[in-house]
Amino acid sequence: MLKSQEITLAQSKRRERMAEIQKAETITDDARTELRSLTDAYQGAETEYRAAVILEDAQRAAIKEPDKADSDFGRECRAFNLASVVEALTEGRALAGREAEVSAELEQRDGKARQGVRFPTEALLERRDDAVVAAPDASSGELATRPTMAALERLFEQSAAQAFGFRAIQVTGQPRFPELTDGASASWVAEGAGADAAAINTDVKTPTIHTMTARYLLSRQAIRQNPVLEPMLRRDLSEVIREAMDLAVFQGTGASNQPAGLDTLLTGTSQGGVNLTYSQIIDWATDLMATAKLSSLSGIAVAGVPFMLRSLLVNMAGAVVTEYEATRKLIPSLVFANNVSAITSGSPDTASLYIAAPAGYAHLVQWGSPELVVDPYSESKTGKVALTVFSFTDVLAQRLATHWLKIDEIGKEGA
Repeated sequence: MLKSQEITLAQSKRRERMAEIQKAETITDDARTELRSLTDAYQGAETEYRAAVILEDAQRAAIKEPDKADSDFGRECRAFNLASVVEALTEGRALAGREAEVSAELEQRDGKARQGVRFPTEALLERRDDAVVAAPDASSGELATRPTMAALERLFEQSAAQAFGFRAIQVTGQPRFPELTDGASASWVAEGAGADAAAINTDVKTPTIHTMTARYLLSRQAIRQNPVLEPMLRRDLSEVIREAMDLAVFQGTGASNQPAGLDTLLTGTSQGGVNLTYSQIIDWATDLMATAKLSSLSGIAVAGVPFMLRSLLVNMAGAVVTEYEATRKLIPSLVFANNVSAITSGSPDTASLYIAAPAGYAHLVQWGSPELVVDPYSESKTGKVALTVFSFTDVLAQRLATHWLKIDEIGKEGA
């Protein structure tokens, strides 16, 4: 019960007793003393009641107002200035102002940086304002929403891995990703009959931290004179990180401290150097629909290298659309990027193609915020400052046997 309600109840009892005393034919001295005591208590309770009402109104207002701590911190992260951090560390000064506060908060959340300073992922984004995901068409019957992309998703927004279906997530500790491998089958039974329950088997995958470094050399003059140093740092460092993650997702060997990518995780089926065609993609995609138990091709994603587009950019027989356009109508997620596969020289040159149903089973796992180390000493002879960004990541793909296909030796037309 609220304090104001308790006071109101007590006041009601006092008024009731005061009325009983006043209705008596004769008022004794003891009754007068009690009445005087009740009057004093009533007056004091009224003051207490007003204070309780004011306090409760303030508490209600605080409850109604959303917690702005995270949004305020996000705003500070978007305003984080990498150039001022580089300049301060080059001159041996401690961080100050917003940069010091944000770095300290990140160390409290993600752990103290071992070598350099923690900085937010937002500092690597070329556009600092919130990026809004396109809302669905209201005519489709879906609810129109205006979701906002997280900073980590925005960092990899232009990457081939994210276009293919990998989603960037932040984790702590040693997370476990379970997947159901067997069991949980349905049965049809007669009235009054039953069915035996199938044993459920699960598999668990645990990502392993891999340290990715992005190194950048700057002259001391550039640090002091270049007015566009901040956007240049954001653009170039983010590009280096995106390229490294794309290579890790598709071509990571699992050796030499690299994550294991799809080229290592999947066993490919050789095509002997033939060119890529619309009918081949549809055949492979429908096979994957069967193993992944999909009901639509819209959940399929295809990734290859740019030269594969040559054989698709021809008109279909008896049609005015190209094979590429026809494929996109059925499979919207078509990705062609240099980092998807290594090209093997030959007659013709060949590369690998990936077809998958990655939704919910493909993750770019990142531990905490990245670290920045500014080294003004190792390159002091040349007057340059070395910047090194450390990011702690891994690649995780689940249900490899049912939701992924690797097609080897797709040929290069005209090679």
